[in-house]
Amino acid sequence: MLQRSVYPVVSLLLICLAGAAAPVGAKDEKIKVEDLIAKHLASIGTPEALAAVRSRVTSGTVQLIFRLGNQGQLDGKSNILSEGRLVRIGMNFAARQYAMEQLAYDGEKVTAGQIEPGRRSQLSAFVYQHDVLLEEGLLGGTITTAWALLDTAGRKPKVSFSGLKKIEGKQLYELKYKARKGQGDLQVSLYFEPETFRHVASQYRLSQPPPMTAAPTGSPGMEPTGSGRLKDTIYTIVEQFGDFKAVDSLTLPHSCKMVFTIEGQEQTFLTEWDIAIAQVAHNAQMEPGYFVVQ
Repeated sequence: MLQRSVYPVVSLLLICLAGAAAPVGAKDEKIKVEDLIAKHLASIGTPEALAAVRSRVTSGTVQLIFRLGNQGQLDGKSNILSEGRLVRIGMNFAARQYAMEQLAYDGEKVTAGQIEPGRRSQLSAFVYQHDVLLEEGLLGGTITTAWALLDTAGRKPKVSFSGLKKIEGKQLYELKYKARKGQGDLQVSLYFEPETFRHVASQYRLSQPPPMTAAPTGSPGMEPTGSGRLKDTIYTIVEQFGDFKAVDSLTLPHSCKMVFTIEGQEQTFLTEWDIAIAQVAHNAQMEPGYFVVQ
């Protein structure tokens, strides 16, 4: 849906435009949250086809691109495992200083890998701290059996419909998602194609105020308002899904682009992971240990 650009600022368009609402017309007003979710689930498969899948294993490739805050590009392998609400997202690279991203939820707690003893990557540290992303089945979208909207009756989130939003020239339905507990100030927005009701994008955004420390007016990082207030640090993860294909009577995305940005007074960081899924297998036997990162 959204094309890659060689300019980092274009990768940020989804983040910037997601806050600008398009006019809401009669087309929007006829859709209720429960109807949108029902049509979305039907876009994946029938209730019988969905119920027949207990677990899912995907394998493929991943390309990592450091755009801001670092430089370089890495190619690696990706594996996404899920069984019910349990999930593990893995990306492995043949690089000594950045060997992997491993994120998992075993039904009780979230675990995350370390790129070296005592240090996690920026992405792993954020997801580990904001474990609701895995606990609620948000990260990874419909690629996993843990997908949040598969069980809204059990999870009991607060979901609200925001109408149409114009994202890079295309109108998408937006749902705001609020977990029953544990989400804090993290804002979650889910986006769907009006034509197909497929889930094609997610945005997770957190604005974190600076520590309560005094600083002289005019110090680096202060807003140019003369107020002397330090800027908030903005964390954003944007996921984009595409290349939908039929697998065992289910229509699933086979590509996932994840962009993680940090914008603050002390750092600017933008990294992109492009996952291409080559194989999908259902109902494989999996050990509980698969969903714990050691």
